Amino acid sequence: MNIPIVLSTVGNLVLMLAGILLIPLGVAFYYKDDSAIWAFIYTILVTGVLGGLSKAFFRKKNVAINIREGIAIVTFSWLVCIFLGALPFWYSGVCTTYCDAVFETTSGFTTTGSSIFKDVEILPHSILFWRAFTNWLGGMGIIVIFVALLPAMGMSGYQLFSAEVSGPTADRMRPRIGETAKLLWFIYLIITAFMIVMLCCSGMPIFDAICHTFTTVSTGGFSIKNTSTAYYNSLYVEIVTAAFMFICGCNFALYYKCFQKEFKKVLKNSELRFFAGLILTAIVFIALVLYFSQSGYFNNATNDARYYNLGISFRHAFFQAITVCTGTGHVSADYDLWPNACRFLLVLLMFFGACAGSTGGGIKCVRILLLLKSSMREFGRILRPRMVKHVKLNGESVSEEIITECS
Repeated sequence: MNIPIVLSTVGNLVLMLAGILLIPLGVAFYYKDDSAIWAFIYTILVTGVLGGLSKAFFRKKNVAINIREGIAIVTFSWLVCIFLGALPFWYSGVCTTYCDAVFETTSGFTTTGSSIFKDVEILPHSILFWRAFTNWLGGMGIIVIFVALLPAMGMSGYQLFSAEVSGPTADRMRPRIGETAKLLWFIYLIITAFMIVMLCCSGMPIFDAICHTFTTVSTGGFSIKNTSTAYYNSLYVEIVTAAFMFICGCNFALYYKCFQKEFKKVLKNSELRFFAGLILTAIVFIALVLYFSQSGYFNNATNDARYYNLGISFRHAFFQAITVCTGTGHVSADYDLWPNACRFLLVLLMFFGACAGSTGGGIKCVRILLLLKSSMREFGRILRPRMVKHVKLNGESVSEEIITECS
């Protein structure tokens, strides 16, 4: 493995991170967060020096990156971004230990959504912004940003892109991988901007709208409110949030096909249909269970009378099914009070996850779909041993290698 090219490439990404940190620094100046201002300045200096030294000592051009180097670069890049991204939390004093800061940043960049903070509303605006921004950067993958810039450095980004993008199959949208990365981020930016505007139309403050959008389109779930989306108590906000969680839970390659006006291919996409059907089924089931549980139909019925109304039951079922299936983590109600049948289904949705090639988490629907089709084929072979049948996805046969990888 070419160690210098790995260190040089990681150094370039660290320099890019230093530039990105200027954005929350600007927010700190705007809101006059004195402790956070110096925290971001120190972090930018440390990040800039480390990136500059790495680039200066290990500078390489016009070098092809193989798969081993690609995996090494992606791994080290994530680790470096996490350790350096934790510095503002630590320097500002909101995290008493560096380990706590690393935990928070890891959760942010990986869009996990877990947090060490019991009360996020007391945090400085700039720290809240950086916290939400780590979600947004990690949602599409900070590596994908970098891949878009690699051609200008004379490097190949295919191996980095392959190591970063999730899913059993890679749906190549463009012949040049750099253009693909740029297109992905263009779509991501358009979705982000559109959601910010939609939330502002509800009267939500611009700062709240930006942070809430960052944590929604990335399906990260880092809310700036202790009670998450439930804080706003707005049906409009819940509908907009749920809609964009679903949008970002779909394969981004489908949006490129929309640009190409291939709407029939999008509507016939097997994974999209499975994903939508899964969520729709969960919504109906949860809503009906919540509604009938108020009449004592279930022994473990909740005493929360808010769910007696069928409309409200569907409202919360709609939001919670989408937020759980996409791995976002926003909440509109305390589902820990719901009947066990609802909570069990929500746990299953967590494992199923969203679509491959999305910002969502989980196993991915395409893997579940391929496993189901493969299982049905094997069951058919038991009944008819001589049967020859290929597993198909979107009308095309799937290789045995991919099916094995999914299992």
